[in-house]
Amino acid sequence: MHLKYIQAASQLGQFKEAERVCRDSTVYDPVAVKNFLKDAKLADPRPLIHVCDRHDFVEELSEYLYTNGLVQYIEIYVTKVSPQKTPQVVGKLLELDANEDLIKKILLSVGGACPIDEMVTIAESRNRLRLLQPWLETRVASGSIEPATHNALGKIYISLNKDSKAFLTYNMFYEPQVLGQYCESLDPSFAFLAYKKANGECDDDLIRITNQHSLFREMSRYCVERMDGTLWEKVLQKGVGDSELPETRALVDQVVDWALPESTNADEVSATVKAFLAAELPGELISLLERIVLQGSEFSENKNLQNLLILTAIQAAPGKVAEYIVSGC
Repeated sequence: MHLKYIQAASQLGQFKEAERVCRDSTVYDPVAVKNFLKDAKLADPRPLIHVCDRHDFVEELSEYLYTNGLVQYIEIYVTKVSPQKTPQVVGKLLELDANEDLIKKILLSVGGACPIDEMVTIAESRNRLRLLQPWLETRVASGSIEPATHNALGKIYISLNKDSKAFLTYNMFYEPQVLGQYCESLDPSFAFLAYKKANGECDDDLIRITNQHSLFREMSRYCVERMDGTLWEKVLQKGVGDSELPETRALVDQVVDWALPESTNADEVSATVKAFLAAELPGELISLLERIVLQGSEFSENKNLQNLLILTAIQAAPGKVAEYIVSGC
């Protein structure tokens, strides 16, 4: 009876009445009503919109409206009826190779009411993430701090090489592990910046990409700045039989030759020296102390470091003790 009523109202041009029943009735067969309304090609598709929205025929609705030149009703649907279903609509439009300007307009019309995670997933799965750039930038400009928004925008900027380093360094809202993984195959140095932003939560990833891509200079500076004993223990580890790992040697060389001599922070110097002592690296510790005590750094007059240099030399390099004493240690 309800199907017949909808059919009669539609045939008589009573679209408001047909829309009311399609929106409110709970007893009609949704497939039968949907098929009738599609075949009828009504000038006003709002009865069909309500049937498809209520019974999850969103992609079929999107295709019908687009292929029948009723694109204005697509915007009506996502802005006034179901903004949360915008990703499904856009996904279908992408499959239909719809005009990009139409899709951008739809997204901007819906604004923040469109679910970000689902929209990004759909765009990424179709390799069309860049299409979302104006919409994402508008969300950020309006104050959005959702990680998914900033993750997606970061991926776009990195793929376009648009201020990638600045974004990874200064943006506070993206998820470091997400963008770190994304950057690894594109530019390992960008991945390092992203993982570094995690304040220790991605240290294992930092160690891995450092060893894979020889980013020892960057890692040495990071270790010195972090002043974390657990991190130092990981990077200064030895191999089977206490033999030195080549990665450890490369990192130590960068710490000794560059990272620590560049530091002006007494706490960084103290933490690094403690780490070398804990790792039982007397030869490397002597080289390190020579650089910061004997070669004109602002720690040259530090009595504790001078005494440590002499004591370490007594154990590991007795021949140098006299040289240090003569030099004023």
